[in-house]
Amino acid sequence: MPDSKMIDKLISLEWKMFHSVNGEDGPKASCQEDPVTFEGMRRAQFNAWDDRTVMSYLNDVETAAEQGRNLVAEKYIHMMKTTMPSQYEKLLDYVVYPSQQAIELADKITDKMIKQTSVLHEKYPYVSGSGRPLYSSADFGGFTSVETYQKGELYTYSPETLTCLWEHLCALEKEGKSLAEMILANSVKFYGYNSLEAAEKASREYAESQPIEFSFGCSNCD
Repeated sequence: MPDSKMIDKLISLEWKMFHSVNGEDGPKASCQEDPVTFEGMRRAQFNAWDDRTVMSYLNDVETAAEQGRNLVAEKYIHMMKTTMPSQYEKLLDYVVYPSQQAIELADKITDKMIKQTSVLHEKYPYVSGSGRPLYSSADFGGFTSVETYQKGELYTYSPETLTCLWEHLCALEKEGKSLAEMILANSVKFYGYNSLEAAEKASREYAESQPIEFSFGCSNCD
């Protein structure tokens, strides 16, 4: 597990960026006033990384902050390429567009993560299936796909961080481990479940007893 102090610093910097992003009409989304859930979801991700990747991304975020860039805002602009294409072109001046090397790495990472997530949808349909759709073609009605969200975030990473993450992802696969499953397992622990199996059972029972969708985290703005 990566160094907790590095992750603490990273989450603190990201929260400042996340909290300062305004919606199209100005007001903040409700999840922007919920630092506890934000921390839980981001920590779930970073705890599944290795020290090298966390350190590299922390350097990205610190450098961006020094330059006055908001990487979270840039992430959402990248996502708008498929969610709000008419607005996307107007906002490109507000992002540092990734290099071709970065795009290729981000796309490769996204492809692997989608494959891993599709397996989770089969193994744990109530926990993972109640979140985002998999592909950008399903970006409609306020839902943002795994593909769009993943690329939007990865396009803000430096080539160095993307290389670290790619190598970590491949190393885990060689050990028979899934990064997507590790992140989801960390996420359900935040909600008090000691395993994905326990979370799946609770999610299924809840869904069967309530005509209300059950999901973990903020699916649109975390």
